[in-house]
Parts: sequence; structure tokens; C-alpha cells
Amino acid sequence: MAPFPPGGSVDLVARIVQPKVAELLGGAVVVENRGGAGGMLGSEQVARSAPDGSTVVWGNIATHALNAAVYTRMPYDPVADFAPVTLAAQVEFMLAVHPSVPARTVAELVALAKAEPGKLNYGTAGAGSLPHLLTEMLKRAGGGLQIEHVPYRGGGPMLVDLQAGHISMTIADVANILPLLQAGRLRGIAVAGAERSAVLPDLPTIAETLPGVVGTAWHGIFAPARTPADTVKRLNAAFVGAVRDADVQQRMRAAGTVPVGSTPEELADFQRAEITKWTEIARAVGAKVE
Repeated sequence: MAPFPPGGSVDLVARIVQPKVAELLGGAVVVENRGGAGGMLGSEQVARSAPDGSTVVWGNIATHALNAAVYTRMPYDPVADFAPVTLAAQVEFMLAVHPSVPARTVAELVALAKAEPGKLNYGTAGAGSLPHLLTEMLKRAGGGLQIEHVPYRGGGPMLVDLQAGHISMTIADVANILPLLQAGRLRGIAVAGAERSAVLPDLPTIAETLPGVVGTAWHGIFAPARTPADTVKRLNAAFVGAVRDADVQQRMRAAGTVPVGSTPEELADFQRAEITKWTEIARAVGAKVE
């Protein structure tokens, strides 16, 4: 289950990995998209599925960490209702603008927002998402910038409107932004990681101008809770084997995604740490979704 609409990072990377996972499991693997509510609709469906290894969710930082930090109510418990399988990938994000926006650097963007309060707006794949929190951090670090948030039901629809100029800017994953930069439909400003991206080495980080504005997303595979340990082990071997395949890794890296592959225990520890980290950040920037 890919709990987001087609065209986003989760859908893209899941489909890159899918054929190799099917080969290693020795059977058909289908990527089903069910978007909505910040990835919670599809994730809830998997949480309520039979714990027999036939259904897993290609979760991410939103479905299994950020939503717990920003939503007052969730239809599932991101820890108790799932059996971690593996941390599949780290995902690089970047700040990009429509070509009509005159700013070419973070400093120029901050200056523009200060000179014309309320003129700029930014799109995200949903309230409480990593781009939402990162942009709120940017606004705060820039001195309380007035940039309106326009949430969408997924990254694909948001990028359509950004290309059309209906919104000014976004922070989104490199995987989906890169082709649009290459086609001249968007302009890259900076990357959101702690270091410059190997895919876009000439772009500075946001933190080079606004220290502390740093965020990297991730993808993780989760089965329903109570999935037998031997089934989780079999799934782990297939997904780790897939993301460590040379061809799969090349395609993932070209899309701005860094393959990982971990044990279930490592993913469990990582997930809990992420929930703690982003809960503190959400509280600091005042991000809460009813």
C-alpha cells in the first residue's frame, strides 16, 4: 500500500523497488495507491489488515512520525498498530519557486517576503507534513515571514498548481522536483538537508542562510501489528535485498533518494526518536492539526 496519490515520492520509489521485491518473494507484488489525510487513510487500512504478510504499507516520515506530532487524533497508533520491517530510504528535500518569483537565493526570498507581506504562498502535500513544518521553521527563522500555507491532498496535485503559477513556492522532495528544474518549469533555491545534495551540488542548503532549518524525510516498510516474527524476517530480507540491489540503488539515487535497508529493530528505534524530535519542533512552531 502506497498511502499517497500517484506522482509523489512514496509512489515513485515504491514502484522502483516493486519488481525486485516481487522477484525476491517469488510472487506478484502490487502497489495500491490510497491517498488522503496525510497518508492516514491507506496506513489505517494496512493497520486493520490481517497480520499474515500479504499487506504492508510503504510508510514515511508523515504516516509514522509527523502525524503523531501534529494531529490531535489519529485513526491508528503509528507504533502499537504496526510491525516495523525496514527503513528503506532517506529522502532529500529542496526549496523551489515558480519562475515568476524573482528570488534566486534564500536571502532574496526572505527579503521579498518582508518587502511584500502576504504576497507569497507555499504549497505542501498536506497540513502537518515535513514541508509544512520546514516552511514554518523557515518563516520563523526569517523573522516571522507572512507566507500563506496552501495544503493539498498529495505532492502530485500540488506540483501541478506550482508549475501553473497558482502558488509561489514549495519545499518538496528532490525526486519530484528535479525533472521540473531540468525542464525549466521551476527554479531551485536551496536543499533542506544538513549538507549539500550529491544530485544538486551547486545548490546551497537553507541552513547556510537560516541556521537550524534542516529536515530530511524517510521511507519505511511496516506490516500490521502481530505479524509473526518469521514473516517479518522474510519481508525484511526481500525489501532490504531490493534496496541494496545495484540497479535499484542507481535509480533511487538518480531520483534524489538514498537507499538504506535496516533491521526491524533499527527502524523501531529510529521511528520513536523521530516522533520525539518532530513533536518538539511542531510545538515550537505552533503546528497542530485538529
